[in-house]
Amino acid sequence: MNQIIYLIIIIIILPYSHLNAKNGKIIFPRDPFNPNPINTIETKQNFSETSFKLTGIIWDKDNPSAVIQFPRFKKIVYIGSRINNYKINTITKKYIELTTSSNKIMVKLGEEKIFE
Repeated sequence: MNQIIYLIIIIIILPYSHLNAKNGKIIFPRDPFNPNPINTIETKQNFSETSFKLTGIIWDKDNPSAVIQFPRFKKIVYIGSRINNYKINTITKKYIELTTSSNKIMVKLGEEKIFE
């Protein structure tokens, strides 16, 4: 009986092996909107691109993320990630909010942003 309980626990825990043990946040290892694998980025990594499109939002109350399509690649970004010196401060179910010290922009899902 105990062996069956241990087996059930392992089967339940195994799919969540990408769970970050330090802070309990789930890190998504792939873009659910694209079957081809993509790399996730570190929070402090900065991308300098002339434009991007918000193609998806992966909603999680504790750790939301967004799928950004740049002209040459896609990335999954999180709150605190940077794009062209803009910091992602808010990710909601319908938009993301980017700020600098003097500017604040909102990009809706499906919208493309071109930096001047």
